[in-house]
Amino acid sequence: MDETIDSLLTKAKNRFLLSNAVAGRAKQIHEGSLPYIDNFDPTNPIVTAIREIASDKIKIKMLTPDSKKAKEVKVLEVSAERPSALSRLAKNSKPAKAPTKKEKKK
Repeated sequence: MDETIDSLLTKAKNRFLLSNAVAGRAKQIHEGSLPYIDNFDPTNPIVTAIREIASDKIKIKMLTPDSKKAKEVKVLEVSAERPSALSRLAKNSKPAKAPTKKEKKK
């Protein structure tokens, strides 16, 4: 392997992020994703993932809370007058009858 850890660490902010990126890409390759490089190792998806990162075919970036777009969440209030759907279904349902001996013989 020509890639050194020091050269790979320049591609990611830290070694944990690098190892997660390599593991994630190796899993994709193992599950059938085609490699992005020509000199891949068909028997070792980890080496292929490392080579892809070293040749800048894969960019590693970390999402921070600031980089995600805030989503608006609406909270619905449930009034006390109306029962929940589950309790309405439970009240309206009838228990299943056990088959009688005559029905079993048929």
